[in-house]
Amino acid sequence: MRNYKRKTPKRDPTILREAVAAMKSGISLRAASNIFGIPRSTLLLHRRNNETILPDESEPSEVDINDVEIAPKGYKTVFTEEQEKVLEHFLYVANDYFGLNAKQARSLAYQYVKHVKVACPLSWHRDEMAGLEWFRSFKVRHPKLILTKPERNLEPMNVAEFFANYFSVVKTE
Repeated sequence: MRNYKRKTPKRDPTILREAVAAMKSGISLRAASNIFGIPRSTLLLHRRNNETILPDESEPSEVDINDVEIAPKGYKTVFTEEQEKVLEHFLYVANDYFGLNAKQARSLAYQYVKHVKVACPLSWHRDEMAGLEWFRSFKVRHPKLILTKPERNLEPMNVAEFFANYFSVVKTE
């Protein structure tokens, strides 16, 4: 999905809310699709996300538009913005002390996933490193991050030991 171009325009959230509220009030899926000009599959998705506000089947009633939730736009991310900033800082520090290539940086990202205990794709667990597409996108989001080739050290320090020390220093601050 590196060069994905959206083929359809984004739907107006207020119109989506109105359509879902109309369906909850008793209008059929097909009628709401025709009235609001939204594909049935899109309306079905948003109606399923709002199953908790279903009125009684016996008597249709008005549903408040503000009660309708619209599914978030965009892709689900692995890290929050704060976690990405921390990871970026880790990669800067590790690159300065060790020199990282792309595979080592992806492996470090996976170690960080395990440390903060966030959900990640199954392929990350299988390969024990972050995905290539994720890493490419990460580099686009953080253009200042430049990885250098590792130089030969006389006594290389264990990366896990380094970050354990780093976490202990950060916790004390």
